[in-house]
Amino acid sequence: MKRYCFVIMLWGLLVNALFAQAPTKLQVSLLNNHFSHVNLTNAYGSSQTNYASVDIKNDKFNMTVNLANDIYKLDFGNGSSMLLVITPGETVNMTLDAENLQQIVSVIGSESMSQVKQMSYLALHRKEAVDSINEALQNDKDKLYWSDFAQKINMYRQSNDDVDNYLLSAFDNLDTLYRTYSRELSNGKLKGNAVFECADAANRMMKKTEIDYTPFANYQENVSRYYSFSGQRVADAQDYYRVFDQYQSDLHSRHQIAQEAIGTLMPKIRLLLAEKDSLAYNNLWDKKGNQSKWVNRVLEELYPSLQQAVGQKAAYEALMKNDKQNADQLVRESQGKVSKMVQKYQEAYNEIDAYLTSRLKETIKANKQDICVLMFLDIFPREQNAALHNEVITALHEKYPEHLIVKDRWNFMNSPASKVMVGAIAPDLEFPDPDGKMRKLSDLRGKVVLLDFWASWCGPCRRENPNVTRIYGQYHDKGFEVFSVSLDSDAASWKRAIEADKLVWPNHVSDLKKWQSKAAAIYGVRSIPSTFLLDKEGRIVQRDLRGADLERAVKQLVEQ
Repeated sequence: MKRYCFVIMLWGLLVNALFAQAPTKLQVSLLNNHFSHVNLTNAYGSSQTNYASVDIKNDKFNMTVNLANDIYKLDFGNGSSMLLVITPGETVNMTLDAENLQQIVSVIGSESMSQVKQMSYLALHRKEAVDSINEALQNDKDKLYWSDFAQKINMYRQSNDDVDNYLLSAFDNLDTLYRTYSRELSNGKLKGNAVFECADAANRMMKKTEIDYTPFANYQENVSRYYSFSGQRVADAQDYYRVFDQYQSDLHSRHQIAQEAIGTLMPKIRLLLAEKDSLAYNNLWDKKGNQSKWVNRVLEELYPSLQQAVGQKAAYEALMKNDKQNADQLVRESQGKVSKMVQKYQEAYNEIDAYLTSRLKETIKANKQDICVLMFLDIFPREQNAALHNEVITALHEKYPEHLIVKDRWNFMNSPASKVMVGAIAPDLEFPDPDGKMRKLSDLRGKVVLLDFWASWCGPCRRENPNVTRIYGQYHDKGFEVFSVSLDSDAASWKRAIEADKLVWPNHVSDLKKWQSKAAAIYGVRSIPSTFLLDKEGRIVQRDLRGADLERAVKQLVEQ
């Protein structure tokens, strides 16, 4: 019995020796140090646990901890911290830069932290590439010049368009006044019963003319202050400046026409209006004799010049039409110059980003069973990188099935919701159409597809159908298809709705089980209308788009 107990005790000691967690030793040096203390805490979870705490002396600190293989945090206080992986039994020598804790200077003794160093470099280099290219773009002299010119010429055009509208209205006011007087003339004199009509027309049209001409007068006075194009010109844009000079020349010519046709009349108009207002102010306007005298003064002093002034409108409009074409060209080309420069920098960034992204993803995949990859996986949003997330979480789950983060993501990855989230490959569907023919969603691979859950009894669905029909007609020839899944239970109602709403695409399916529809269960559809927009690879890219939002998304996808 004693021998048996001794064997049991010996076996227990052996088990403890085999499965005891070996301590991890951290030996850290700090460059540019300004910290005095550091705590080792948990990196995630609802509450913070402090596992170790040491002072920093001579820009160095050591820690010995007995912790499970996981991600932890070195907290230096005042919001300064860094993540690290603890692996039992390792002796880790690290050098950190206190000014940039996210980038490890050197590490020896830890495979996980060596990978963290490499992935940190790639991640930070992506950001540095963006910052560097953005800085170069913002300081590009040609880009700054053309951005400023494009903005200025566009505002200049808008101001001139506004002036044109006011001046054309002024021409029309004078034309109305001229026609009114001409209609009431007989042998060069106004008819006796025309006094009131002519007085009213003259008062209204001259006031409107004054109102419409004033913005042009203000424009002439201030245009050189707000729109100066006298700066140095770019050497390789002579064709552009040739159009600009023609624009300026035509602009000056038509404004000269307006000045001579309308501007020369404005002193007389203002004087006549002042006289009329004076009569009204002194309660003398209602006397017929005064109105008659004033109306005849308009006839004598203004009417003889109206026909010639109104006749200049055609010349003004001709120059305006040509000028508008030049203005549109100037705005379009200046904006195009800016776009080309931005595109050049964008292409440079895309090339660098694609390379670094590929390297980082490859490194994550190569270390997918190392818990350290959790620190970098979310750099790539799951919506656009579902396959990467699934591969990594599957590998981590094999090794760390009870790890808090891994377990949570594993459960989500295997939930119905994850199968139909944005970024996932759409689950296949195969159901009969109204004629009993089986139709598969996957047969449309290579097309942009709107997967549309609807029913004949669903009012909102029926109201959206005309929009879907219009978009289908517009983009079907460019590679757009609709796969409609009906939640009807009555085949006749389903078929009548298809015909009534002119849903001309062939891909209509249903198992006629209403809310017990297997397709609805696969996609977690609990209300309709419910839509899923799929790209050409069958990946879900958007959900529940309507109207103009749906059209924009379809247009973008078919043109890719």
